Amino acid sequence: ETQHRLIGSSGINAEYGGDFMELAPTLSADAVFLSPPWGGPEYLRQDVYSLSSMSPCGNDIFLAASKFTENIALFLPRNVDVDEVIGLAVPGSKVEIEQNFLNRRVKTVTAYFGNLISE
Repeated sequence: ETQHRLIGSSGINAEYGGDFMELAPTLSADAVFLSPPWGGPEYLRQDVYSLSSMSPCGNDIFLAASKFTENIALFLPRNVDVDEVIGLAVPGSKVEIEQNFLNRRVKTVTAYFGNLISE
């Protein structure tokens, strides 16, 4: 069982246990940080990592979250297909992709959607 924590703008903190895909339709939040399963070290063997390689599919995880907030941060492996990530954005909106470095090497990326984008 996976633990999930939601923190609202009022500082109210709620903790949930279970499958995100089952819980998502019942959730409400100002923003969500998603760190979906990448499938273990297998992702490192791929030149480009597809969101469809996740289980559940990364597109489905994002869609489930987007039903209760547009403000989404998505934590992904460094070799993720950036075009797929950009494709998650609602037409006419933006996505900000941040590379996360450790010891001068890109280790992961975080994609920001909605009002989480710095202007």
